[in-house]
Amino acid sequence: MSNSSSPSTRPMRLAKQGAYETMSNVLGLSRSHHKVSQSVAGNGSSVSVNPRALDEILDSNNPSVSTATPSRSQKRKSPHDSEVVFTTPKRGRPAGRGRGRPLNRQVLDKEASLYFLVKEGKAALIQVADDWIEQYQKDADLAVVDLIQFFISSTGCKGVVTLNDIRTDDFSQLIRKMTEDFDEDSGDYPIIIAGLQWKKFRRNFCDFVKTLIKQCQYSVIYDQYLMDIIISLLTGLADSQVRAFRHTATLAAMKVMTALVEIAVRLSQSLASVSKQFETERTKQRKGNQRIEALMQKKHEYSENKDEIINMLDYIFKSVFVHRYRDTVPEIRSLCVTELGEWILNFPEHFLDDSHLKYVGWTLYDKVGEVRLRCLQTLLPLYQEEQFASRLELFTNKFKVRLVSMVLDKENETAVLAVKLVTCMQRHFPALLVARDNEMVYELIYSVHRGLALAAGEFLLQQLFNVKTPGRTRSQQECKATNKSVIRDLVQFHKESKLHEHAAYLVDSLYDSHDLLKDWTAMTELLLHGDEKQPLDREDESLLIDIMACSVKEAATGEPPIARSVNKKYVTQKEHKQVQDDQARLTEHFAEHLPVLLQKFTANPRDLENLLTIVQRFNIEVYGANHYLNHLNALVKCLEEIFERHADEELLGTCSRTYECLCSEKLPVHVRPLVIGSTLIDLTMVKLRQEIQQFNTVDGALDEEDVVTLITSMRRVEALHQCHDLSKWDVWDLIFPIVKQRADYAVPPNPEMMRLSMKTCYWSLLWALKAITDGQSFEDSIPKLKQQFQQFCTCCRELMESPVNETAEAAYLILCDLLLIFGWSLPERNEELTALVFEVDQSLEDQLEQFVRRKVFVDDAAQAGDVTDEEAEIVKTHRRRIYLAAFCKLVVFGVVTVASAVHIFKNYVTFQSDFGDIIRVLLNKCRESDKMGWAKTMVRALCALYQETVSELDPENRDKISDAIYVVHELAKRFAMSFGSDPTKTRESIVTLHREGIDFACAADLNTATGKAPRDLPFLEALNELSSKLLKQDKRIVLNYLNRHFNGVRVGVDGEWQPLITYRNSLVESEDEAALMPPPPLPPPLVSAAVNKGQVPPPLSLTPSMNVSSPFVPVAASSFLTRRTVRTATTVDTLMEVDFEEET
Repeated sequence: MSNSSSPSTRPMRLAKQGAYETMSNVLGLSRSHHKVSQSVAGNGSSVSVNPRALDEILDSNNPSVSTATPSRSQKRKSPHDSEVVFTTPKRGRPAGRGRGRPLNRQVLDKEASLYFLVKEGKAALIQVADDWIEQYQKDADLAVVDLIQFFISSTGCKGVVTLNDIRTDDFSQLIRKMTEDFDEDSGDYPIIIAGLQWKKFRRNFCDFVKTLIKQCQYSVIYDQYLMDIIISLLTGLADSQVRAFRHTATLAAMKVMTALVEIAVRLSQSLASVSKQFETERTKQRKGNQRIEALMQKKHEYSENKDEIINMLDYIFKSVFVHRYRDTVPEIRSLCVTELGEWILNFPEHFLDDSHLKYVGWTLYDKVGEVRLRCLQTLLPLYQEEQFASRLELFTNKFKVRLVSMVLDKENETAVLAVKLVTCMQRHFPALLVARDNEMVYELIYSVHRGLALAAGEFLLQQLFNVKTPGRTRSQQECKATNKSVIRDLVQFHKESKLHEHAAYLVDSLYDSHDLLKDWTAMTELLLHGDEKQPLDREDESLLIDIMACSVKEAATGEPPIARSVNKKYVTQKEHKQVQDDQARLTEHFAEHLPVLLQKFTANPRDLENLLTIVQRFNIEVYGANHYLNHLNALVKCLEEIFERHADEELLGTCSRTYECLCSEKLPVHVRPLVIGSTLIDLTMVKLRQEIQQFNTVDGALDEEDVVTLITSMRRVEALHQCHDLSKWDVWDLIFPIVKQRADYAVPPNPEMMRLSMKTCYWSLLWALKAITDGQSFEDSIPKLKQQFQQFCTCCRELMESPVNETAEAAYLILCDLLLIFGWSLPERNEELTALVFEVDQSLEDQLEQFVRRKVFVDDAAQAGDVTDEEAEIVKTHRRRIYLAAFCKLVVFGVVTVASAVHIFKNYVTFQSDFGDIIRVLLNKCRESDKMGWAKTMVRALCALYQETVSELDPENRDKISDAIYVVHELAKRFAMSFGSDPTKTRESIVTLHREGIDFACAADLNTATGKAPRDLPFLEALNELSSKLLKQDKRIVLNYLNRHFNGVRVGVDGEWQPLITYRNSLVESEDEAALMPPPPLPPPLVSAAVNKGQVPPPLSLTPSMNVSSPFVPVAASSFLTRRTVRTATTVDTLMEVDFEEET
């Protein structure tokens, strides 16, 4: 090392003197540690103290004061064994290199290096740190080289550090040397490489840095050499242009600061303890008290050490953090903000001020969501501490606007933390938020993201209702009066939100935050007796009933609304027990009060529907107890009255499902006759038979009142038939003649009558199929059901062409469902059902496809102009999604061929906003079941869209064609995304797609004599979007196939040949292949004549050829029967979740 006589100017010494320099100045400082100035200690700085006497003095009154305290000076034994001399070391560090040691000696062998030990993780990190400290005390230079090598190797650099490298005055030369040895082409380095091994290394790296610093606090951390080396090196690396150096050094520097913060906190605690003891001893006023002198020395030592640590913290903060918190790499910015949060939380007396908080505030505006998330994770624990509130006031006022706006962050996790943070802000500073700020959070109550909605629910309870959220510890008696008032306010809030159809989302947002939504007693009292202070009007009562029904559903099932479903693999035993208890409690309450509520609100179908759903959540076993018999009898009578009085289709369906629940086998035997003995079904069927007989008698010529009566009766029977088998009443023979002989009536049946008749027949077929499956049928049941099914399918096909939309749409949906049920999967339930399998012929497939074209892919905006009703458009779009999903299910399950989906694939881009999610699911399912058919359908869709686009243009104008087919490019990009990230799984399909695309582009006008490009050659530009999905060897196959199409053709370099040149260049893999095709010589006349005659080049065999470097193993094409074996029930379940509602 340098032996310059000038005093050393270490970074720590600069920090202690308050002279912070720029980064470049720091790197240029003298690194000689031999001539450390002794001016601080001065002459005679050593103090001799008897160790035993010192221990006895310190331990006499308070054993918590340790004698093994950190000291800036080194312990050295004096010539006398009885005393210890605390001296400031002359060289400022432990013993260095001996005279006989060579300067260029390497640190250690590879397996003994720090990097190897930390990477392998076989030894305890604390032991590795202790061993290194021991080595440092024996040979400081060698240990420092090993430590520097550890940091360099952790960056991924292969460079080797020697003793000569640390002899220079600064680290700039070393960093320059390591930069030259670094391979920047890979882009990866240890702390960011994926994989368990490197994740473990990153964790060990951080732990080792912190452990090393903490283990040094009692020995060498104050020697004015080690920390200077570490900080100077990390500061230089953190300022490097090499990302690996900058990221790794920043990570290490931040962990060093975290460890120093822990040391500073410990020193502060020790200093406070010693100061308290010192003041206690001073009050005793004893002369010559040795304990006071020892405590004074200890206090001075702790204070000096703390100042030294704080100087280090400030220097690293200003030299590394201030520059790296705004680094171009998001991971580095996130790292800095995260560690700053740890420092503020652990050492608030130094870091909890505006000079440090401002960096978090500025980073709130970061463009990367992960960085914004880390900022909020830093701030939230601070706002949750009551003791920090006063010190956060200035920061809150300055960044309030930004913090509130982040509740609408596009990253849901960030928005959740923002809402929680705003909730804490409102609790500490009640006057901070204005009405507009509150409304921004209120709107999130109805968010689809459940975490965001729950956070907004807590804010609502705190802000609007001034209700604390203590969980479920309070009893119902204590909160009954309060809950009634809060429930009334909640109804008013729901009313003002104007989102009355989404009460389930409101309930779910508040359900876990407070128990008021399980206080059904308070809700029932409000509905039956009202509120004397503020009575509920009719709309309020309806909203309260809706909220109550939703809360009952969530309590009985434990499930959030559909759109908010969470991916929970299992339900804990505690959660299951809670659901059972809630279900039993709600059964006990509503068994008594529900009949009264039904009678009071019997005039409103919507209220009745919500109240009846409560019965479906009952614990039937509890409901069957003897003391509930009178209530059960009253409920059945209410059902009969509602069924007789109302004609609303949804209400009748709810009544039928409720009646089915009451007929459950779980009901005790002695109770079931009360339900089954009801005359509900008998009276309904008798009335319908009489009305249909009258309809047939007058040949359909009923007056308007009789038609309404007949339709009402048919609605009731159809609703009952959904949940109850009415086969013994011969429903099929009663209803099907109306469908079959509709044209024979003098007055055709009403469209609503036709719809209800088809739905009733549909249920009859399903009940007959269920009877056969359950073994409850007769010998002729299968032939009879087959005949009925075929007759009904024929009628549905005829009705699909009806000019009446309601009739045609109902026939289409019912036919799609029946084709799916009676498809190839039917024998899987029972082999005897094979005779019932119905195979769709080409004419029926075409008819279904034409219906989808007419009803789904329609541009209403072009037809209706700019004047559109937004609500009506939403309803239309919803209906069309149902029609499209019905046909997609047929494609997915192989009922119709994949080729029938060409028109659907073609409209993927055009109707992306309306049907994109459904078509995406269809693409994925077709890929799983039939890769070859899927690829051929996609290329045919591209060809069809291309032809449709260019048909309206002048084919001679190539420039306009290239500009007009941008939609084909977009469709090809979407198709490319559906191939996934592993091209080996779709090799054959992507090659087939390119081959058929080339055939289409070169099919017409390929003339060798004229040299004119084919008319559809611009199609290759769109096909170019799919070239990236080809493997290298497959590109050669496609390239050879392309070249064979243009064998002997003069290819020009003008605009009309540009699509071919672009497409060909996307297939080449080397510079030699990338050269443009030179114009070949004129072919022999025989070849020209052959080409001119239109002979198609022989197809390319997909077997390996001599010019292919890697063999191509084709995947066998799946047959129709093979495709069936891979389809499971989960396929249709997934597709049905895409906004599909069964109409039947």
